[in-house]
Amino acid sequence: MISVLIVSHQSRRHLERCLRSLPPVGDGLEVIVADNASSDGSAELARRVLPAATVLELGENAGFGAANNRAAAAARGDRLLLLNPDAELEPGCLERLAAALDADPRLGLVAPQLRYPDGRRQFVWAPETGVLGEALQMVRNPFEDRAWNHRLVPPLLRLLTGPGWFTAACVLLRRSAFDAAGGFDESFFLYFEDVDLCRRLRRAGWRLRLVPEARARHVKGAISGGTAYQLGYRRSQLRYYRKHRPAWEYRLLRFKLRHKFRRLPDPDLRARLLALLEDG
Repeated sequence: MISVLIVSHQSRRHLERCLRSLPPVGDGLEVIVADNASSDGSAELARRVLPAATVLELGENAGFGAANNRAAAAARGDRLLLLNPDAELEPGCLERLAAALDADPRLGLVAPQLRYPDGRRQFVWAPETGVLGEALQMVRNPFEDRAWNHRLVPPLLRLLTGPGWFTAACVLLRRSAFDAAGGFDESFFLYFEDVDLCRRLRRAGWRLRLVPEARARHVKGAISGGTAYQLGYRRSQLRYYRKHRPAWEYRLLRFKLRHKFRRLPDPDLRARLLALLEDG
């Protein structure tokens, strides 16, 4: 059985399209929506659009990783599809992902090609997160829609930085691999939890790969630029470097961020971001 896990938080705008893109729920498929205390009616919409879905109302915004862990604990499937509420499966996507996973018992995670709703290419894979990897990804970002950036560049980046990671916007995981890795690290409230999970899957001996014939659409970027985004992103970035990267990289990141934060014009945001560095 495949268990589809969808974490929603104020996701009503996109959730219906996400749910309607799924294959029919039946003996081989269940859908679990874990709602992080939405106030926009996301949980009610999920029940109306897909009555066969299990809706877990968590009563708090537990974070992306923690909500997925709770949904996984309630799931019956031996394969888990993690799907963002602003993502949609294209026809045949789930079947192709499942076939790839079933064909290789060493695979713990498979990911589809991602596209924006208008058809432009979207990054599904990024180089190993670290000083070098993040710098190289910044060079890639302006050319996200270029075919060469998805076919020719990743093999070169793997040689330079390591195997890299896949976004959890849409991935199919073997349940035994997810459990062996310990699920999501809930200390990452939002951002970098998928980077961390990919790293721990590989450490547990599992392989990860792209299935190019499987495709999904993803809106992406619903939150960007605001105070909550800045604080959440930087907190998780610092947490990831402290957990996984060499000490010199963590020190260098803090040095660069301190220089960056001190130049911010908003005094409140500047003070709150600088406080993150003191916590470390």
